[in-house]
Amino acid sequence: MSTMLHELHLSSILGLHAWFRYNSFSTIGVCNMGAMASFDVLPDSIACLILSKLENAQMVAQCAIVCHRWKMLARLVDTLTFESFKLLEKKLDKTRNATCLEKIVTQMLLMTHGIRVLKISYHPVVWPWIPNDYFSEDKVCQWLQHVNTSLERLTLVDPNRVKPQPMKLLHLTECKKLQWLNLCYGFIPEMPILPGRFEQLVTLHLDLIFICDSALQKLVELAPMLEDLKLNSCKGLRTPHLTAFKLKCLEFANDMDVATTPITVVAVNAPNLVTVSLCHVEELVIDGFTLQNLDLIWHVRPTIRELPVLENLHISGEAWALDSVTHLIRLGTNLRSLHIDAYFERKYPIQLQSLLRHLQELVSIHIGADFFECLQTAGGAGAAFMRMHAMTLPRLENIVVVIGCGNNDCISVIATLLKCAPALQTLRIDAGQLRKSMDNVMFFTNLLGLQRNYPQVKVSLVCPQTLV
Repeated sequence: MSTMLHELHLSSILGLHAWFRYNSFSTIGVCNMGAMASFDVLPDSIACLILSKLENAQMVAQCAIVCHRWKMLARLVDTLTFESFKLLEKKLDKTRNATCLEKIVTQMLLMTHGIRVLKISYHPVVWPWIPNDYFSEDKVCQWLQHVNTSLERLTLVDPNRVKPQPMKLLHLTECKKLQWLNLCYGFIPEMPILPGRFEQLVTLHLDLIFICDSALQKLVELAPMLEDLKLNSCKGLRTPHLTAFKLKCLEFANDMDVATTPITVVAVNAPNLVTVSLCHVEELVIDGFTLQNLDLIWHVRPTIRELPVLENLHISGEAWALDSVTHLIRLGTNLRSLHIDAYFERKYPIQLQSLLRHLQELVSIHIGADFFECLQTAGGAGAAFMRMHAMTLPRLENIVVVIGCGNNDCISVIATLLKCAPALQTLRIDAGQLRKSMDNVMFFTNLLGLQRNYPQVKVSLVCPQTLV
């Protein structure tokens, strides 16, 4: 063990050892009633399982220096987590670099046998980042080569955003049991020629990676069992066309608040796809036959043939075209949850009944202020037609509406929703954006009248104190 690991406090681990040595195990049947027990009576398999459940490599290192047996058990753990914030917390900024963590990982990882779950995270603390402050490719390859026969889950946070590391990808394909892979930071302008594939890989998460279309397409092709693909705040993509026959979940996210150029088109050929979540994507091309959950942030032009089994549709963000939203709603004949909180470039009236009347399975609906402003009930000849063909939403239980302007149209829309939903339980009205005016005061007066007509519905209201 290095000096860095010896500096770690041992009080908690020594206390655990003492507890096992001087307390009875009678309640779990290890010893007879009233007998004194020791951690030593546990078989190696159980003791090793306990050590594998420890929070991070720091705690495993503490255990390894308690006694000779614990040192041997530490080599048999199957889970290790190396987190720079914890392992290097006592180091000065000038010494808290990737090389420092490399030494710790190399020393401890190479003494183990059979690691299944490995997490190595280095986060620079100096801003701007020091050039070349990331793991050397040779070291990463050495780690991967050591665990390639047993590794099943890997998280690698390595802040290299400028230099391709093809050998790292090569060694990843040699991890034949790898099922779950999360890479954070990286530069993959193209995929190297790899002799192997990710035969067992089911989940692939890429965070803050620069990756080009062809590289992503090749990476997906090399993972024939891939079911879950998530890209978060990645750059370099323009028009990726993905073919993945086992894929069930696809997500393009932007959780890191990184300014990115929108992806022009995402085209997906995935006959088993169930869930899609997109952010900063201009167009989605997909058949949609198996899609059950669709979450779109920022305007997406949908090129979708059908959505026969779609259950959950969530649309939010800016720069939306109203016809894109209405198109998706009309395709979703089996929607159970509809959440529209989008902002539109151009607004025009939409007839409520014609938009929603086919949603016979709808249970919950959330209507944002911009979308609610566009909705209106039928009038004139349309009203007579609607009376003959009344809209009914028999399963609708929860309604949330956000009000930006309290006029008579708002009351008409709310009244129509109440009338067509015999199973309705809750109605929540968010009128926090309203300003004090005669129209808005009348809106609350009319709303009270509606509430008296539907006493079985729990109505909750959020509004400015000035209007109360």
